[in-house]
Amino acid sequence: MSNNEEILSVEQETEHAIKMGQFLNTLKDREDFRTLIIEGYLKDKVLASVSLLAVPQIKSQGLRPDIMEDLVAASNLSYFLQMVENAYVDATAPTLSDAEEEELNG
Repeated sequence: MSNNEEILSVEQETEHAIKMGQFLNTLKDREDFRTLIIEGYLKDKVLASVSLLAVPQIKSQGLRPDIMEDLVAASNLSYFLQMVENAYVDATAPTLSDAEEEELNG
């Protein structure tokens, strides 16, 4: 890969991160998204699933793996949303290295 291709790739990644971050910000501003996904799924459903893990009938019926998969799914979604947010922040307000800061400050 040439330097021009690498630069183009970084620019494309940055544009993608900004676009995805803007989409996420739009969703987070919507009450229906916050209620359904953030509160309903990532909070309330997770708490309900965690509380089910201790129920003896759930344990005896072998349903714990299903509940654990629900928790893993919620964790994956939460992780994805956090990665989108982190990439957006890095793309819009990158953290400078010590050398870059020194160069800017002269």
